[in-house]
Amino acid sequence: MGHFLALWLLVNFAGRLPLALLDTIAAACGDLAWWGSRRVRAVTRDHMRHVRGPTAPPREVDRLARACARTAARGYAEFAHLPHLSPDRVRARIVAIDGIEALTTALAEGRGVIAVSAHLGAPEVISHAAPTFVDSFAGVAEPLRPQRVHDFVHRVRAVRGVQYFPATLGGLREARAHLAAGGVLGLLVDRDVLGTGHPCAFFGERARMPVGAVELARRSGAPVVAVSALREPGAGRYRLVFRPVLLPPATGDREADLDAGMRAVIAALEEMIRSAPGQWFPLVPVWSGLAVDGTPARRGYNERDDGTRNDARPGTHGS
Repeated sequence: MGHFLALWLLVNFAGRLPLALLDTIAAACGDLAWWGSRRVRAVTRDHMRHVRGPTAPPREVDRLARACARTAARGYAEFAHLPHLSPDRVRARIVAIDGIEALTTALAEGRGVIAVSAHLGAPEVISHAAPTFVDSFAGVAEPLRPQRVHDFVHRVRAVRGVQYFPATLGGLREARAHLAAGGVLGLLVDRDVLGTGHPCAFFGERARMPVGAVELARRSGAPVVAVSALREPGAGRYRLVFRPVLLPPATGDREADLDAGMRAVIAALEEMIRSAPGQWFPLVPVWSGLAVDGTPARRGYNERDDGTRNDARPGTHGS
């Protein structure tokens, strides 16, 4: 009840404040969370060490880690504020668009488009701005608990007519049908939310990563485009960035094709995140003990520690 009430008040009262004021409050809350939570400091520092590399000065790591916490708090502000804006006012906040031809070229193939993104910048802006660029946009969403919170969050996010399919077998069937009808399907692919991911090399060390986007692309033939909504200086100013993700041609070896596809998707993720590291805001660990003897492991999800192929199927392969 408490979580639902907090979100309801956030959207229906705080969300009506001017975004400049709301953004200032959110940034202050992010700073408080970073200084007040040892866990938040540890997680964000670890993420920034991976992104910036082992030689990054501690002061730079801390600066970027605090920025990550502020970005996470600003995400709540955008979740609350954007539904109160008209489509034209949302569009006016997008001050730059980079690489839109990647999306239009992919749409022209007529097989739907898989839009992969990360917990980076302002993902809420993508779903609010999507109707400006495409006729049919949908996302796959993690289940939230309790159900009342789940229903409220996705009712708010669906204000522009955007659909959200649950990350269940039934929801994935609907997602495949959406692609088959030529729609755009959005997926956040930088964190193993459901706990079903496979170890993949990510910023030089294995992390469990979701492979659903690549599996859908291989089965449907839909092209993949990386999308991010990055914050520009000043409250409520955003830059949309689109980049094609070219999966290597299929070979008929399911595991090898999935592995090659994941390398292409992860390379696109790393490029997006490196462009704005302080805007990457997962507040739970992405890497959790998959390195061997403390040494970062650079390998695909289906390789053993010695680099040879593992014959286990993706669904049963362990770390």
